[in-house]
Amino acid sequence: MNAKERFLAALHFQPVDRPPVTSIATGITVEMMQRSGLFWPEAHHDAHKLAGLAETIWLYTGIECIKLPFCMTIEVEALGARVDFRTVDTLPTEATHPFSHPDELVIPENFFDRGRVPVVLSAITELHRRYAAEVPVVSSIVGPFSLAAKLFGFNNFLVWLITNPEYVHSIMALLTPLAVRYANAQVEAGADAITVGEASCSGDLISPNTYRDFIAPYHKKLCSEINAPTILHICGKSTRHTPYIAETGASAYSFDEGVDISVARQFLAGKVAMVGYVPTIKVLLNGTPEDVFQASLDCLDEGVDLLNPGCAMAPYTPLENIRMMLRAAEAWQAKRNTDWGSVRTG
Repeated sequence: MNAKERFLAALHFQPVDRPPVTSIATGITVEMMQRSGLFWPEAHHDAHKLAGLAETIWLYTGIECIKLPFCMTIEVEALGARVDFRTVDTLPTEATHPFSHPDELVIPENFFDRGRVPVVLSAITELHRRYAAEVPVVSSIVGPFSLAAKLFGFNNFLVWLITNPEYVHSIMALLTPLAVRYANAQVEAGADAITVGEASCSGDLISPNTYRDFIAPYHKKLCSEINAPTILHICGKSTRHTPYIAETGASAYSFDEGVDISVARQFLAGKVAMVGYVPTIKVLLNGTPEDVFQASLDCLDEGVDLLNPGCAMAPYTPLENIRMMLRAAEAWQAKRNTDWGSVRTG
């Protein structure tokens, strides 16, 4: 199987020759920039540079998907926020929260012409033309809850969950169709799967009941209307969200070491593919290749369907550590094949 076949099969619980090794959040490092001659922040603004830098993770490490864009500020910028594009080793972030009341939020008719939205769509098309039969192109949207937090300020939004829940529902009802439209535009441009980034849904920030009541219904609508596999990414201690994530219709759930995978497996196995969860800081950034190898084996033994860093990789993560994930997956599958052969012939 090639990388694209393996990736799509794993998302659909179809047989694979081994688990895919992916990075469905940002995996671009400074060393990749230095080797390619393409750098942040310039690459955020130019479709050709964005595509060229995105493919470096495949070219230099063998990670089996190409993920873009790199930041979570595309939509918020198009909706009116000022963005700080920062430096070569830091990602852009919104510098303002443009709205203070739900009535102020209006989706512009020319959303797809604003900010960097056309840049992202053009870069997806360029990568699709280059890799359509070989490597999956994974693009991303900011999920409606996290986008709302960026637009209104997380602290305001958190208070409204208690004081004005109708505000939250009205905002989510407006942002969810936009998320669907933007995701489907990415699919039309050539994306093979959509990562739905929902950092603000972390169990470190909200309760499972809040996720169930205020977010899961909109995630269910989102996943049912996007015309490609959806990978819901929520990091942090979100174990107690998993019964509700299982009902969203997401193709996959991407998580980090904050989730108890033994519990998650009870709710997700056979329904939502599990993507994770090699620790990005302790292991991939600061560990040795041997540490990465062992952590990868542990993740695979725990039953992940796609081996993936727990979250976005730090910009100074060594390339050799990233490559070691692929070697671990190959070694893990080889051992399974040997063990199975021994059972069959024994």
